[in-house]
Amino acid sequence: MALDIIRNKWTIIKEHTNMPKQLFMDILKFCIEENRYFKFNDTVYTQLRGMPMGSPASPVIADIIMEELLNNTIEKLVHKPRIMTKYVDDLFAIVKHDEIQNTLNALNTFHKNIKFTIEMEEEGKLSYLDSMVIKRDNQLKLIWYKKPTASGRLINFYSKHPKSMIMNTAMSCIRRMLQISDDVYHQEIRQEIFSLLKLNDFPENIIRTLIRRSMCAGNLEKSVTPKTFKSVIYVPQLSERLIKSNCYNNKQFRIAHKPCNTLKNMFNKTKSIIPPMEKSNVIYKIPCNGNNYEACRSIYVGTTKSKLKTRIAQHKSDMKHCHNLNNQKTALTAHCASSGHCPNFEKASVLQQQNHYRKRLTLEMLHIIHTPPDIRLNFKTDTINVAHLYRHLLTTKSTVQNSTPTRTDV
Repeated sequence: MALDIIRNKWTIIKEHTNMPKQLFMDILKFCIEENRYFKFNDTVYTQLRGMPMGSPASPVIADIIMEELLNNTIEKLVHKPRIMTKYVDDLFAIVKHDEIQNTLNALNTFHKNIKFTIEMEEEGKLSYLDSMVIKRDNQLKLIWYKKPTASGRLINFYSKHPKSMIMNTAMSCIRRMLQISDDVYHQEIRQEIFSLLKLNDFPENIIRTLIRRSMCAGNLEKSVTPKTFKSVIYVPQLSERLIKSNCYNNKQFRIAHKPCNTLKNMFNKTKSIIPPMEKSNVIYKIPCNGNNYEACRSIYVGTTKSKLKTRIAQHKSDMKHCHNLNNQKTALTAHCASSGHCPNFEKASVLQQQNHYRKRLTLEMLHIIHTPPDIRLNFKTDTINVAHLYRHLLTTKSTVQNSTPTRTDV
């Protein structure tokens, strides 16, 4: 159905693309019809109905189908709604009382798998999204609406987050509640804001300050000079000192703090575990296996954007020609060519995974430095770009961990 609808709208779509119609439809068919599989518990499944889960094309196409549904439905109705609007799959309509059931039936006959439920106004009120639509003085007024199931939980005032993040979260909530509501309800909404923030342990004087600030927020001038944001893990007290320090160019950069406790860390087993050899964007290590006459404890640390098994295959290919100086691209092949040793590819392992390219390179250098010098295979040039602060911290930590604890009695 989606393919047919979009094919019929080609006269509108072709104005926004240089792609031929057939190629466009082939790509679209692949995205929504052929790319419909997912893996769970090492079993591959095919999705039979609906748009593919997780595909960026799915919400766009769903919106196109909803537009077609509305246009098709309204044309068939004898008594058309006075208003019918939508947000994603939620519809708001004003219809005559006698036509309610006819309108619902028309919506539900568009497709057998698309069914709507209906909610009617009570005492001149009807909830729609995050607002309550109210009949008042022959007009429609809006007030912020909280669902009965809502917990009212924001970020707690005493949580271990930057104060700026806590304040901005509260300010965003206040602005949203006030902007949704008509002016006649602002006094009532301020009382709701007070109760909501009080529930999250905000002090009363802070709440009053935030409400006053939200009322004059439109008069604040924004910075003309754009700044680059850099994310840093938040450490209480230390992060506040870092922002006020002169150890970075605060005219060009701004620090955006991020928490280390995230939902991803807490619920990290919701998907099937990817085998180490199938992982990509990783820092890995390969131990040396020595030879028949000599054992070797050396370790090579590397990084790759591809899957680890692909990178291992490249190492194996390099080993076949390791005695050729032109093919000694890594310290691993150079070591094996000079010593006659063989890498133990079977014990290759993932040290860390990082999708960001520069962060991954930095992590690779840190893992190389953290490897004891007597078993480190990497070239010195592999860590030439790492900051000296990291070197000092890692070498100091290694010295402390490897030292023998002593006891002094006083």
